[in-house]
Amino acid sequence: MPEEKQEDQAPKNTGGNLSSPDGILMLCIAGILDALSFIPVLNWVTWVLGIIIIGGWLVITRPKQAIKKAVKKFLIVLGIEVIPVVSAAPSWTWFVYKTLKES
Repeated sequence: MPEEKQEDQAPKNTGGNLSSPDGILMLCIAGILDALSFIPVLNWVTWVLGIIIIGGWLVITRPKQAIKKAVKKFLIVLGIEVIPVVSAAPSWTWFVYKTLKES
């Protein structure tokens, strides 16, 4: 019985921190998208891929947060990525980092 109580009191991993496999993978993908957005021809491609990959990750892994908190930040990132010169900023990486830190 005492062993069962200790297992119940163990902290549960929500799986959203920076060092989780999910976090590392998404930060790498966001970094690649931000690096590719330096190339003007690929700017729209990275914008669409960011919407599909990072938006899909957000909706699948954090459905309640996607509806409540992260939609505003996601729209800000989309606005930043549409502007050609400003899209060189690491906005996808910032969004993924902030989303992981909030969880």
